Amino acid sequence: MNGIRRHFVTVHGRQVHYRSCGHGPALLLIHQSPQNSRMWQAMMERYADRYLVLAPDLPGFGHSEPLPGQPQTIAEFGQAMLAWADAIGLERFAVFGMHTGGLVATWLAWAHPTRVGALVVDGYAAFTPAESALYGERYLPPFVPQWDGSHLCWLWARMREQKYFFPWYDGRAEAAMRIAPHTTQSTHDAVMDVLDVGDTYRVGYAAAFRHNDHHWVRELQVRAWLVYRHVDPLRAHLPRLTDLPSHVAVVDEPGSLADMHTRMDAWLAQALADEPACRLVEPVTPAMGWSRHIANTPAGDVACWRHPGRGTLRVRLHAPGASAPTPHAIDTSTDAWLLPDLPGHGASSEIDASLTCDTMQQALLGVILGDDAGLPIVLEACGAAAGYVPALVQALPGRIREVVLHDPWLLTPTERNLLLVGLPTTQIDRAGGHLADAWHWERERHLLWPWMEPGAAARRCVAAPDPAAVHANVVELLRLGARREVLFRDALPTDLGERLRGLGVPLRTVVSDPSSDFQGRTAALAAPPSEGPHA
Repeated sequence: MNGIRRHFVTVHGRQVHYRSCGHGPALLLIHQSPQNSRMWQAMMERYADRYLVLAPDLPGFGHSEPLPGQPQTIAEFGQAMLAWADAIGLERFAVFGMHTGGLVATWLAWAHPTRVGALVVDGYAAFTPAESALYGERYLPPFVPQWDGSHLCWLWARMREQKYFFPWYDGRAEAAMRIAPHTTQSTHDAVMDVLDVGDTYRVGYAAAFRHNDHHWVRELQVRAWLVYRHVDPLRAHLPRLTDLPSHVAVVDEPGSLADMHTRMDAWLAQALADEPACRLVEPVTPAMGWSRHIANTPAGDVACWRHPGRGTLRVRLHAPGASAPTPHAIDTSTDAWLLPDLPGHGASSEIDASLTCDTMQQALLGVILGDDAGLPIVLEACGAAAGYVPALVQALPGRIREVVLHDPWLLTPTERNLLLVGLPTTQIDRAGGHLADAWHWERERHLLWPWMEPGAAARRCVAAPDPAAVHANVVELLRLGARREVLFRDALPTDLGERLRGLGVPLRTVVSDPSSDFQGRTAALAAPPSEGPHA
């Protein structure tokens, strides 16, 4: 992706995700709430010819694990960023932050002036104690999945409203903002930022709103450039920054973001003229326990969880269109484990390739062979991931000792066509209807066989699915977008049962409950050949 590399590093037992590109003095970018390092891609590319540009996901945002405990303060976020910098050998850097990220950046410059060469803030949030008390819980209601999907409708409306009023819940004319409203696509992007983190979205916002003692700014010892763009609702805070040192400049920017960057180019060049090029260290990989990694494969970056072990390497593929399992819930015993996020899902969602079986094979082989210690492999596949098994067995001759299938989908041509026709819409509309469509498809596929015509015969008399589990899978469906049809089509070859029976390696099937075995096909798959399939 245009020279930008992605990484995970373990910091005090917590997985931190970050991006890097370029060479030269280090420039650290810290994002606003509830976004993540993805927001900086264009800016990273802009500065990669001059600086080593680094953009971490703050704790609990993007793909970085949260800090333990709540509530958290801006100082705690800053301490977490400093621990991450120490873990990768980042000794000195300039730092740029926006809104919440600007407060974190300011703490870094105030608390550790010998580490920070220069500070730039796009929209310093100078909240007052009265505003801290006013916003609080009303600005940040809990985000809890509801059985009917109504939380998604609320989120869509909430993200659109924040472009009309600040705070978003205050519909008075006095709170109206004269800025461009969200487009349909930008609303979707903003919604996805929240869906990436769920209820954790409140943590960064809350830390920023609670921060109303601004002595850090008045006590800065490093050169600082505090910018207020006219389109930023925080521009109203500009007059509050008074009695600042002479090396702290407050800039009223009437132009565009590009205009600000042009002025910032010259300021940074002057501020960092004497800074040496930064050289990072190779982060230490934990010898024990789970850690997360980015594997650079022929298909693109694939995120995977690893657990060291001996004897056997167990590779588990989660179901396409569903969330990956939590690795900490897996009994590792003495085996080594690999848990990849399938391309298009989770932290592997930034792969651009079409999600065909070839893409999946290239990506999964890249993960397995990149972690190769020569151990025999037990390959586990959940749901429609069974469709990737034959190609992997063929590509790894003699390596796969056993195949384990969890609730595989085994469909006829008619059934596959009905499933594909019934997939939720990928058309993003102004009212957010595509969110509701994805929700109801995902919920109802647990209550009706999704490859049958809706009717009494398709009804599964089972308990309603847990809203939290439905929500987690809906997030993945929305990440997939228009690629989900190719994903399901290629993962469901209609001769899959025959191909699985001919693998030439031991095959074991696991059915979560009898009602999950459609027409007994999974049981027939594991039966001796003489019994044959039921359908």
